[in-house]
Amino acid sequence: MGPKVRLHHFAMSVGNLQESIAWYQEMFDLKVISTMTIEHTGAHIAFVGNENFLIEMLEIPNAKPLPAERNHPDTDNSTLGMKHYCIIVDNNIEFIESLKAKGVQIVFEFQPGGEESYAAFINDPTGNVIEVFDSRNMVAGER
Repeated sequence: MGPKVRLHHFAMSVGNLQESIAWYQEMFDLKVISTMTIEHTGAHIAFVGNENFLIEMLEIPNAKPLPAERNHPDTDNSTLGMKHYCIIVDNNIEFIESLKAKGVQIVFEFQPGGEESYAAFINDPTGNVIEVFDSRNMVAGER
Protein backbone atom coordinates (compact mmCIF):
# COMPACT_ATOMS: atom_id res chain seq x y z
CA MET A 1 0.00 0.00 0.00
CA GLY A 2 1.27 3.47 -0.89
CA PRO A 3 1.61 6.52 1.33
CA LYS A 4 -1.47 8.15 2.84
CA VAL A 5 -1.91 11.28 0.74
CA ARG A 6 -3.67 14.24 2.38
CA LEU A 7 -4.24 17.84 1.41
CA HIS A 8 -1.98 20.22 3.33
CA HIS A 9 -3.05 23.57 1.88
CA PHE A 10 -4.12 25.30 -1.27
CA ALA A 11 -3.01 28.74 -2.43
CA MET A 12 -4.98 31.61 -3.88
CA SER A 13 -4.24 35.16 -4.87
CA VAL A 14 -6.23 37.84 -3.08
CA GLY A 15 -6.71 41.51 -3.87
CA ASN A 16 -6.12 42.73 -0.34
CA LEU A 17 -4.41 40.42 2.15
CA GLN A 18 -5.56 42.16 5.33
CA GLU A 19 -9.16 42.38 4.11
CA SER A 20 -9.12 38.69 3.15
CA ILE A 21 -7.62 37.63 6.48
CA ALA A 22 -10.29 39.60 8.34
CA TRP A 23 -13.07 38.08 6.20
CA TYR A 24 -11.88 34.50 6.71
CA GLN A 25 -11.52 35.11 10.44
CA GLU A 26 -15.04 36.53 10.70
CA MET A 27 -16.81 34.08 8.39
CA PHE A 28 -14.99 30.81 9.12
CA ASP A 29 -13.21 31.50 12.40
CA LEU A 30 -9.81 30.76 10.81
CA LYS A 31 -6.62 31.92 12.47
CA VAL A 32 -3.40 33.33 11.02
CA ILE A 33 -0.79 30.58 11.30
CA SER A 34 2.16 32.41 9.74
CA THR A 35 3.07 35.26 7.41
CA MET A 36 6.00 36.02 5.15
CA THR A 37 7.16 38.18 2.28
CA ILE A 38 8.90 36.93 -0.84
CA GLU A 39 11.32 39.77 -1.44
CA HIS A 40 12.08 39.21 -5.14
CA THR A 41 8.37 39.34 -6.12
CA GLY A 42 7.05 41.60 -3.37
CA ALA A 43 4.40 39.00 -2.55
CA HIS A 44 2.92 39.16 0.93
CA ILE A 45 1.73 35.75 2.13
CA ALA A 46 -0.40 34.55 5.02
CA PHE A 47 -1.32 31.01 5.97
CA VAL A 48 -4.74 30.94 7.65
CA GLY A 49 -6.55 27.88 8.87
CA ASN A 50 -7.61 25.60 11.66
CA GLU A 51 -6.87 22.02 12.69
CA ASN A 52 -8.51 20.71 9.49
CA PHE A 53 -7.03 22.76 6.64
CA LEU A 54 -4.83 25.68 5.60
CA ILE A 55 -5.21 28.37 2.97
CA GLU A 56 -2.16 30.15 1.62
CA MET A 57 -3.19 33.68 0.61
CA LEU A 58 -0.90 35.68 -1.64
CA GLU A 59 -1.15 39.41 -2.27
CA ILE A 60 0.90 40.14 -5.37
CA PRO A 61 1.67 43.72 -6.44
CA ASN A 62 -0.17 44.74 -9.63
CA ALA A 63 -2.06 41.44 -9.87
CA LYS A 64 -4.80 41.22 -12.48
CA PRO A 65 -8.33 41.00 -11.04
CA LEU A 66 -10.28 37.76 -11.16
CA PRO A 67 -12.33 37.72 -14.40
CA ALA A 68 -16.07 38.09 -13.72
CA GLU A 69 -16.89 34.69 -15.23
CA ARG A 70 -14.77 33.04 -12.53
CA ASN A 71 -17.12 34.33 -9.76
CA HIS A 72 -19.94 31.85 -10.49
CA PRO A 73 -19.60 28.07 -10.53
CA ASP A 74 -21.62 27.62 -13.75
CA THR A 75 -19.50 29.97 -15.86
CA ASP A 76 -16.24 29.11 -14.07
CA ASN A 77 -16.62 25.44 -14.98
CA SER A 78 -16.09 26.35 -18.65
CA THR A 79 -12.56 27.61 -17.88
CA LEU A 80 -9.78 25.09 -17.32
CA GLY A 81 -8.02 25.00 -13.98
CA MET A 82 -9.01 24.90 -10.33
CA LYS A 83 -12.68 25.66 -9.78
CA HIS A 84 -13.58 26.14 -6.14
CA TYR A 85 -12.95 24.64 -2.78
CA CYS A 86 -15.54 23.18 -0.49
CA ILE A 87 -15.88 23.31 3.26
CA ILE A 88 -18.19 21.11 5.29
CA VAL A 89 -19.91 22.13 8.50
CA ASP A 90 -22.36 20.60 10.91
CA ASN A 91 -25.85 22.04 10.37
CA ASN A 92 -25.10 23.62 7.01
CA ILE A 93 -28.38 25.52 6.70
CA GLU A 94 -27.87 27.24 10.06
CA PHE A 95 -24.27 28.08 9.11
CA ILE A 96 -25.34 29.57 5.75
CA GLU A 97 -27.97 31.66 7.54
CA SER A 98 -25.25 32.99 9.87
CA LEU A 99 -23.13 33.94 6.82
CA LYS A 100 -26.12 35.71 5.26
CA ALA A 101 -26.63 37.63 8.52
CA LYS A 102 -23.02 38.82 8.18
CA GLY A 103 -23.72 40.10 4.66
CA VAL A 104 -22.46 37.19 2.56
CA GLN A 105 -24.39 36.80 -0.69
CA ILE A 106 -25.28 33.34 -2.01
CA VAL A 107 -24.00 33.07 -5.59
CA PHE A 108 -25.64 29.73 -6.38
CA GLU A 109 -27.43 27.07 -4.36
CA PHE A 110 -29.00 23.69 -4.90
CA GLN A 111 -30.51 20.82 -2.95
CA PRO A 112 -30.78 17.63 -5.03
CA GLY A 113 -31.79 15.41 -2.09
CA GLY A 114 -32.58 15.84 1.58
CA GLU A 115 -31.51 18.67 3.85
CA GLU A 116 -27.97 17.27 4.05
CA SER A 117 -27.60 17.70 0.28
CA TYR A 118 -28.13 21.48 0.39
CA ALA A 119 -25.06 23.27 -0.95
CA ALA A 120 -24.41 26.97 -1.30
CA PHE A 121 -21.68 28.74 -3.22
CA ILE A 122 -20.35 32.08 -1.99
CA ASN A 123 -17.48 34.41 -2.90
CA ASP A 124 -14.72 35.74 -0.70
CA PRO A 125 -13.74 39.44 -1.05
CA THR A 126 -11.57 38.68 -4.11
CA GLY A 127 -14.31 36.66 -5.82
CA ASN A 128 -12.88 33.19 -5.19
CA VAL A 129 -15.70 30.62 -5.17
CA ILE A 130 -16.33 28.63 -1.98
CA GLU A 131 -18.82 25.78 -1.72
CA VAL A 132 -20.38 25.09 1.67
CA PHE A 133 -22.21 21.88 2.45
CA ASP A 134 -23.27 19.73 5.36
CA SER A 135 -20.93 17.25 7.03
CA ARG A 136 -23.63 14.60 6.48
CA ASN A 137 -23.29 15.10 2.71
CA MET A 138 -20.96 12.26 1.80
CA VAL A 139 -21.07 12.74 -1.95
CA ALA A 140 -17.41 11.74 -2.20
CA GLY A 141 -17.56 8.96 0.39
CA GLU A 142 -16.69 8.79 4.06
CA ARG A 143 -14.12 11.29 5.38
